[in-house]
Amino acid sequence: MGGLFGRFLSFEEPVGPILTRLLYYFGLIAIIWGALRLIWFWIMRIDNVPMTALWQIMLVPFGAVIAIMGLRVAAELVLAIFRIDQSTYEQVTGKTAPPTERE
Repeated sequence: MGGLFGRFLSFEEPVGPILTRLLYYFGLIAIIWGALRLIWFWIMRIDNVPMTALWQIMLVPFGAVIAIMGLRVAAELVLAIFRIDQSTYEQVTGKTAPPTERE
């Protein structure tokens, strides 16, 4: 089995780190998209509740940054668990674990 599809079906290379990075990027896009939608929502409501809208427009970017930092910490934690698994495999078996990233 060759190619990209064959790599995912062969179990020779772990897919966890790749999926973690992919989910991180999707989460990053979702957070940015949600922040932009909230800013737009409060811009449209600025005539009705001006002070609340202005505060929310200023606070949404801070919330987005905190959410991005939380997402990054979670992704790093999952990647660290995969690295621990690889290191443990090498220590127990004495063999080199399959590579987690293409070099």
